[in-house]
Amino acid sequence: MGIYRFLLSIFVAISHAGVLINSLNPGVIAVISFLLISGYVMTALISKNYLDTKKIVWFYLDRILRIYPQYLFNIIAVLIIYSIFGLNSPFLSKPTEIGLLQNLLIIPMGFYMTPWVGDKFMIIPPAWSLGLEGCFYILIPFLLIYKLQKVFFLLSYIIFLMAYLGIINTDYFGYRLIFGTIFIFLCGSFLHKNNNIITNQPVKYTLIFSCLLLAATFLFPRLILPYNREVLIGLILGIIIIPLLIKIKKTYLDELLGNLSYGLFLSHYLVVFEFEKLGIHWNLKCILIMLLFSTFLSAIGFFCFESPLIAWRKKIRNQHN
Repeated sequence: MGIYRFLLSIFVAISHAGVLINSLNPGVIAVISFLLISGYVMTALISKNYLDTKKIVWFYLDRILRIYPQYLFNIIAVLIIYSIFGLNSPFLSKPTEIGLLQNLLIIPMGFYMTPWVGDKFMIIPPAWSLGLEGCFYILIPFLLIYKLQKVFFLLSYIIFLMAYLGIINTDYFGYRLIFGTIFIFLCGSFLHKNNNIITNQPVKYTLIFSCLLLAATFLFPRLILPYNREVLIGLILGIIIIPLLIKIKKTYLDELLGNLSYGLFLSHYLVVFEFEKLGIHWNLKCILIMLLFSTFLSAIGFFCFESPLIAWRKKIRNQHN
């Protein structure tokens, strides 16, 4: 799934350059696929290495060693550019020590819309989704060990439907917060247990209902609420594509682009910040430059900061397998 993840990161990056596809945000569609992939991969990782309450802390350490090297590299890079050149962005308008701590902890960024976090100092704005991932990481070992996936799936889907109908904030509860999105992660988890959509009942019915809910947005315009369509399209495409990708043999290119996808997801916003500072207007040439430079930064982040720690992660897994 490496090439697919790299393409998803590109979709996120171009969405922050203002690119829309038929008035839809490709970044949102991509994030939903990332959530499905995360559910699949974390279930595989825990089932193989950490399926015991005594091993949960080692799972958390595994995730810290995966997320933080490139994240801290990008945090430092943005802060250096900010201190030397200044960056004119609403995301950096109110830097505070508490705000810096919240950025370093990552999970608070998933609650940027709340008064106690705020969105005026987000060093890497896309990191809000890492905060969402962090919430999932905290929960998923317990859900697997105590077999609570279906209960949380149902509760989350009810919250998602309330957001879809506009009863509660559609953007927050239907896309950004763990309450209405953990069922998406769990769809990926269910795919790990059984990647046959036809016989996998929770995934099959999620796919069917998602198609019906998407069709309803065309019949009832009042349902065209923030990201309703994008979330449903991302869910439909992810459920269909991921089982197909699982069966494809991994290649060197697939592994390389998969390794670069996370860094691209993080580093592109540094380029976006700088373009905003320079007052550059987005066009195809600028988008390609942004993607190339972001990929270059991603390569630095992976080979210099993340790659040296891969052996540690493997050692932790081997010790607790």
